[in-house]
Amino acid sequence: MVIEFKILKLFDHHNRGQFIAARQLNFKEPTKIKEGALLNGVSVYHYLEMYPISNKEEPQFDMYVFRPTELQGYPKGAFLEGQIVELIS
Repeated sequence: MVIEFKILKLFDHHNRGQFIAARQLNFKEPTKIKEGALLNGVSVYHYLEMYPISNKEEPQFDMYVFRPTELQGYPKGAFLEGQIVELIS
């Protein structure tokens, strides 16, 4: 299954590593991200302990936070804010 996302924010947490906050495009219902998922070829998992903050009062079910599975993270320049990426799950 291929799902498109738009990267909203890239950030590093001092002791937890790199994170990618993204919005699912063409959202119909929440998607379960399976083990072995690739975001533009980079192995990631859905980081369920963190959700992007929204200014809206209603929940944002189309928002996801991904974290690379490799300790060294994703390669520099692999992702950019505003970039449309594909998740293969």
